[in-house]
Amino acid sequence: MKISIINGCLITADKNGTRLRGRVYVDGEKIVYAGADEGAPEFAAERVIDADGGIIAPGFIDAHTHVPMTLFRGYADDMPLMDWLQNKIWPAEEKLTEEAVYWGTMLAIAELVSGGVTCFSDMYNFCGAIAKAAEESGIRALIASAVIDIDGNGDKRLRDAEELYESLKGNGRVRAAVGPHAEYTVSPEMFIKVRDLAQRLGMRVHVHVSETQGEHEQCLKRHGKTPIALMESLGLLDVPVMAAHCVYVEDADIEIMAKKGVSALSCPGSNLKLGSGVAPVAKMLEKGVNVCCATDGAASNNNLSMAEEMTLLALLQKGVNRNPSLVPADTAFRTATINGAKALGIDGITGSLEAGKQADIIIINAKGFRYCPKTDLLNHLVYSGSDSDVTLTMTGGKILYENGQITFADPEEIKSKAEEFSSKITGC
Repeated sequence: MKISIINGCLITADKNGTRLRGRVYVDGEKIVYAGADEGAPEFAAERVIDADGGIIAPGFIDAHTHVPMTLFRGYADDMPLMDWLQNKIWPAEEKLTEEAVYWGTMLAIAELVSGGVTCFSDMYNFCGAIAKAAEESGIRALIASAVIDIDGNGDKRLRDAEELYESLKGNGRVRAAVGPHAEYTVSPEMFIKVRDLAQRLGMRVHVHVSETQGEHEQCLKRHGKTPIALMESLGLLDVPVMAAHCVYVEDADIEIMAKKGVSALSCPGSNLKLGSGVAPVAKMLEKGVNVCCATDGAASNNNLSMAEEMTLLALLQKGVNRNPSLVPADTAFRTATINGAKALGIDGITGSLEAGKQADIIIINAKGFRYCPKTDLLNHLVYSGSDSDVTLTMTGGKILYENGQITFADPEEIKSKAEEFSSKITGC
């Protein structure tokens, strides 16, 4: 379909950080024009969408989450990470089924698109069910099959990761990665196997890194190296690596990450709630690390709001470093859009409003009190905005959410099924 989106303020996230009053033309899956009204080409639109003075922007990219964990939202709160994992989450995950994961994922996708997310990057189990939900909904996704070998089942999980890759090969919108969980659940030998698989198939690696101080220090005791240094020594960083959290990375780690092109996936809300700490985002950005914004799973956040994470990411760096100039609004916005696309290896097709890219677009209502006066809409979006301001979410030219309604499924059925499976698993 040919769609014209008019009467908006374009915040493009292109390399120049272009912002202007204008319009966007969509032809099928792609953007064919994103620019000013003056000089815009003729376009025979089948539908015209009036942004009504609001913001037209690239969709948010949630660079690290575990979407089926919506089923555990509110189940295990106010606990430190390892206690939370070992005594609540891992036992509950033993009860998961393909169907439960499918409905947990559908619930997550409904929440994501209603908050302006057009793409997510996941690491979990039952990845076929996650891919099925992503495919049916129309959202863009990079799905990493989790690999853990502390229980002796690492080789099977590695085979699962390869099977997921084969099942999604040729799918331009839903792709596969491999997800070695973390240093404390994956042996050095398995990291090497993951590296070899990623090199052979051209897959990205998605891994948790230095999320807590205890995790970081225990790795030093076990190996005499930090998690990042260990992964470098094993050659894992010779493939594209997406490192989630990075709360306790050291200066030398940051240098390695910058040199090796490792993307840091920062989850400020989850890290705060689990008492893990605050990642050195400003330092990583200063040293040239590609830093992205992410929500983590709904069991530890407890929402999937990229608007909230973007705000937290900026404010925390200003506060903990006592420097209000750190992570300005444009930088924070880029961590939630084009930087995420770069981490996922798709910045050539999405992450910014530019002709030739996929039409992954959101519209944000700027008529509310929080956007008045209209001094700077980008500042308002980062420091004042919320999910409720999103009026439209489009991925690849397909509208997934508009004016309070998802378009790809019955929201009541999603909620009912999610409640049903959550109750069976958690007993709540």
